[in-house]
Amino acid sequence: MNINPSEQFLIDFHNQHPGITSHAYQGLSATMGGQRYASSYECLAKDVATDATVLDLACGDGFLLSLLSAHTLIGVDMSAGELAAAQQRLGTRATLYHGKAQSLPLENHSCDEVLCHMALMLMDQLDDVLGEVHRVLKHNGRFSFVISTAAPASAVMEGYVARLRALYKHETARALRFGDHRLGKNEGIISALTPYFSQINIEKITISRRYTPAEIWVWFEGCYDLAFLASAPRQQFHDEYLLELTALCEADGKIEFLDAMLRVSCVATHKSATRD
Repeated sequence: MNINPSEQFLIDFHNQHPGITSHAYQGLSATMGGQRYASSYECLAKDVATDATVLDLACGDGFLLSLLSAHTLIGVDMSAGELAAAQQRLGTRATLYHGKAQSLPLENHSCDEVLCHMALMLMDQLDDVLGEVHRVLKHNGRFSFVISTAAPASAVMEGYVARLRALYKHETARALRFGDHRLGKNEGIISALTPYFSQINIEKITISRRYTPAEIWVWFEGCYDLAFLASAPRQQFHDEYLLELTALCEADGKIEFLDAMLRVSCVATHKSATRD
C-alpha cells in the first residue's frame, strides 16, 4: 500500500487503540427520522438484506459487521490492529482484507451493499474512493455511510474547540488535515457523489450525551486532535477545560449535550449491468 502522512497517522493511532471508534459510539442511542436506534451503527445496519453481500469500508474492529445477518460479510481496513480485533470478534463470519479504500481488493460488481461508519470524511482522494465503491457495487447496489457534521451549539463543544484552536495557533502542534472538504456540507456531498451515484438521500442523526467532565475528556481522547499536542500543553488543556466543565455540571455532576451526524445513502447505476 502507498501510504501518505495522514494515513500513516491513522494506521498508527488505530493500531495502538483498536476498537476505539466502536467503543465510543456503540453505546450511544441515536435518533434519525423520528425513530430511535441503539446506535449510529444501527442506522446503517437496519436496511441490509439477509441475502446481501456486504462490504464494510474501514471496518475497524468489526462491530458493524457483527450486527448484520447478511449472506456474505466483507471488511477492509488499513490498520492491522483493527483487523486483528475484527478477526477475534467475527471469527469465520467475515472475510477481512488489509487494504485501502482507494484500491479495493474485490472484483467488479461483487457487492450488494457498501457501508462505512465515521471514516469516509477522513479519506484522502475521495473521488478514487467513490470510484472504487461504484466499481465493486452491483447495478443498483447501495452505498450508505455515516459521517460527522456540525454539532448543535453547546458550551461543551465550543469550549473544547476554542481551546484547541488557541493551542494549535500558539504551540508547536501541527495537526494533519484529513479527508475532503466537500463532505462538510450537504451540497458538497451531493456534488461529490453525483458522478457515481443517484437517489442520494441525506438524513440527520442526533445523539444525546450526559457525561461527567472526566467522561467528556475520555471521549475527546478518542478523537485525533489531542494526539498532536505535546504532553505539557495537553495537561494544561485537560486541567483548565475540566475546571470549566465542572462549573457547568448539574446536580448529578453531569452535563447533557448533543452531537450530530449524517447518514447518506445512494445507489450505483451503471451504463450496463455487465460493464467492467
